[in-house]
Amino acid sequence: MDTSIFGLRFKSNESLQPSASDLAAFLRAPRAPDAPGTHEDDLAVFIGYQERVGVYRHGFARGPDWLNFGERMLLAVLSHTRFFRPALRIAIEEYKYHHYQLLQLDFSKPESFIRSAEDERGRLTSRKKEDHQKIARLQALIDQRKKDLEALTKRRQVMVGELCHIAAYVRDNIEKVRQRSEDAVARLARLQAGGEKTGRLIEDLKAHFKDEVRERRQMGMVTPEYLESVKSEVARLSQLLLGQAREDIVAVAGIYEGFRAHAAEHAARLRDLIVRAEQTRKNDAARDNQPFTELEHALVALVLEFRPEVKAPKQAGAGERHEDLLREKRREMLDHVLALLREHPKADVRTN
Repeated sequence: MDTSIFGLRFKSNESLQPSASDLAAFLRAPRAPDAPGTHEDDLAVFIGYQERVGVYRHGFARGPDWLNFGERMLLAVLSHTRFFRPALRIAIEEYKYHHYQLLQLDFSKPESFIRSAEDERGRLTSRKKEDHQKIARLQALIDQRKKDLEALTKRRQVMVGELCHIAAYVRDNIEKVRQRSEDAVARLARLQAGGEKTGRLIEDLKAHFKDEVRERRQMGMVTPEYLESVKSEVARLSQLLLGQAREDIVAVAGIYEGFRAHAAEHAARLRDLIVRAEQTRKNDAARDNQPFTELEHALVALVLEFRPEVKAPKQAGAGERHEDLLREKRREMLDHVLALLREHPKADVRTN
């Protein structure tokens, strides 16, 4: 069984699934008659982020410099949390479609017809021979409308069951997103930026300057003052790199914290609404659609209200000569931390 975040959705009712063309036509339709906006507009923000995550996941072939630090942090976290997944988009699209179909179920016409036909039949009498045929015709029509009502009732039961299932699927997976984000925040809080990886990056800095000294020595341009300045510069850049790494880790943790808070709030809201929807499902004779309408609003709010952002720390002032060098090592450190989070989701993150 697929237990990943927003993996396969089991138990869906295949008899209710719309064709791709029917679903696409529904999404392009207005939310309400004569109202601005379409159903698809509710998912526009989500789709935009989903596309960005897709490019990120397949975009490293374009080279390491195609993203700035803020975008790299944001898209790495978006990818890791698995919030912007096609399965969530599909679940909400199908919920909206099924909810719309539910609202189209018309019980009033057959019920009104039955009442009118029974009233008319009550005015007839079996003692009159001329009323026999009218009574039989009315009874046949009443029986047919009762069968129609029974079919509508069964269809409604199937539809509200599907709506409850979709909502529960989203709720369960949003809870997984919350847990993954919470775990990441906790691991990042324990992360130390002075581990072996940082040590190796500082050794890279030293190797860079050793090469520079070697070249200058061949040219006869090495003085004690120059060597002392190199030593000071290595120490300064090392401290800048450590400070930058710490700030980057804090920024990444902040994105995860935003996800955690958003997921926690909306998971709780979905839990409450699903309880109401399940109660309505059990008491289907009341035909109360309000809980399912509120669930749709909650699902739309889940993807519409969240605007994940990051304020990446500015590049530390390494000076014009070494700015690119520090940026390269900073990127290596950030990518190392992000890779650890992806590869070891349940283990403590170390910079080793």
